[in-house]
Formats: sequence, C-alpha cells, structure tokens
Amino acid sequence: MQLVARLISSFLTLALMSCVWANATLPVLAQADLQKDNIPSIGPDEAKKNLITFVQPDYPALANAAQIAGFVRASIEVDEMGNVRNVRLISGHPMLAPAALQAIRKWKYKPFQVNGKPSLVRTEVQVSIPENIDQAEIDKEKKFQETYWPNERAAREAMGKHDFVTAEAKLLLARDAAEERGDRKWLELASVLSMLGSVKLQQDRFDEAEAFYKDSLAIHEKHQRPDESEVAGAQQQLGFLYVRAGQPEKAEPFLLESVQSYEARMAEVSETPMPEAKAGYGRSLALGYFGLSQIALADGRLQDSRDRCARAVSYAEKWSTASDKDVIVSRCAASISK
Repeated sequence: MQLVARLISSFLTLALMSCVWANATLPVLAQADLQKDNIPSIGPDEAKKNLITFVQPDYPALANAAQIAGFVRASIEVDEMGNVRNVRLISGHPMLAPAALQAIRKWKYKPFQVNGKPSLVRTEVQVSIPENIDQAEIDKEKKFQETYWPNERAAREAMGKHDFVTAEAKLLLARDAAEERGDRKWLELASVLSMLGSVKLQQDRFDEAEAFYKDSLAIHEKHQRPDESEVAGAQQQLGFLYVRAGQPEKAEPFLLESVQSYEARMAEVSETPMPEAKAGYGRSLALGYFGLSQIALADGRLQDSRDRCARAVSYAEKWSTASDKDVIVSRCAASISK
C-alpha cells in the first residue's frame, strides 16, 4: 500500500500539478442563468444567518495527495422547508467540486420568509477544502505551480536539444521556487537538483555534478526509508558519476546499495499488476549490475564480474531497451570469456 500511495502521489504531482493553477477554476454557471426566473435572491452573508446545519466536505484523497486546495462556489435554492436543492457549480477545481457539492446538498436552513410566508429562495455559497485554508498559502502554492513546472518542462526540452545553458537557467528558477516552499516540495526539489547534476555531468563538470547529486540524495534520505527506490535512483546517479569520473572505488558502494534496494522493490511488486514499476526497476537493475561488473573486471575480480554480468544480462534481456541490452550482453559476453 505504501508503494501504491507513492505512485499515486508521484503521478498526481507530475501529471496534475502542472495544470492545477492554470485551470484553477471551472466556470460552469453563468450569472445570466440566474435571472431566468422569478425566484427571490438572498445575499450570501444574509443567507448564512439562516444556516442551521453545515456539513464540511471531505478532502478527496487524490486532491490531498496532490496538495490541491481551494474554494468552491455554488448557486443553491432553499425550499420552503429549508432544504437545499438545485445545487449548481459556479467555480471550483474539478478535483474538489464533487465533494463540495455533495456536502452542500446536506445543508439545512431555517426557512426564509418573503412577505411573511416561507418561500423558495436562491443564494450563493462558498466552501473551502480543506476546512479553514489559508488564502496566503494558496497564493504561495499558485506561485510555485506557475514557476516550477513551466521551467522544469522547458529545462527538459533544452536538455533534449543539448542546450545546457538554457536548461541550467530554467532549472535554477525551478529550484528557487521549490526551495521557497520548504519541505512541502522536497520531492520536486530533489528532482530538479538531480537534473542540475545531469546537466553538469553532460558537460564533464564532475565536481559540480557531484554536489547536486549529493544534495538530491540527502533530501531523499531525509524523507524516505533507506531502501526506497527513489533513494536507490539517487545512489545510482552518484555511482555512475564516479564511474565516468574514473573513481570506481567511490562508485561501487553506491551501486551496491542501489541494486540491493531495487531488488527489494522488485520483490515487493513481483506479485502485483504493476508493469511500469517492474520495468523501471528491471532497467535500473540491469544498468546497476552492469556497472558493478565492469568495476570488478577493471579490478581483476573476474568471478565477481562474471556473477554481476549474469545478473545484468538476466534483467537486460527482459527489461532493457534494445540498445542497452545489446551493449550489456555483448560487453558481458566478452567479460565472461576472459
């Protein structure tokens, strides 16, 4: 369940949060629609005085995981008995609106009187999810969403074009946005630091890459178990950095820890229908064991190299891309023959 929660949280953070504030409201009911009949209208503040039963909406689990919060506004009619009917959405985030409308339908009012008689009336209501949210906090979150994700996406595009100057500039803006939000955005901060490390690595600026990778790993270790897959990924990045920098003695401990954690996570999902997780772990294990095999080979530990190659090939044949598999299989075949 913990793994499922992590995957849901990560998916929502990366797939939904990029558009949360770009589409923060969902206009549904035009004000002109309210003028098509002769139902008396009561102002929201005045109507609130007659509210007898208030039901706070539940915080939808997916919205909570994605840190989506905000206000939902609706038009309602209150009948002669004080019951709420014809609840119509005016504005609100689509992840919050259904829960809000469901709660509003349960509200109860003291009947309104028009000309001394109980009367059907219309009013507008607003509710927050979660309860008592801080508008200043919402504004900060909006600023983060409008800064972090556009710059993160632009950086990825620039990296794909090997435009490392632009990529770094965009990533630094994203990093600053995440740092302003503190521990609330630790995962986003760790991700952007990792990307900065990759930018530096692509330019063979090993010391700078190492600093970014270490910072990313430290954040994961602060917030997660030592054997979590995200920790393993950060360890693997450092390991391959040291391989590329010609420091295999530093690389090996990180790669060993990484493959041990990935093995544990692979076992965790082995009986579950989670093909994407399995494929990701499998690819990482193939690369990790291959890196370890080459370190052992260079150190003259031929049996270690053969054993690690066997593991690398077994994962590569099932999970790696064609190009990675060809490299791993051919290099390992040469190693084993020695």
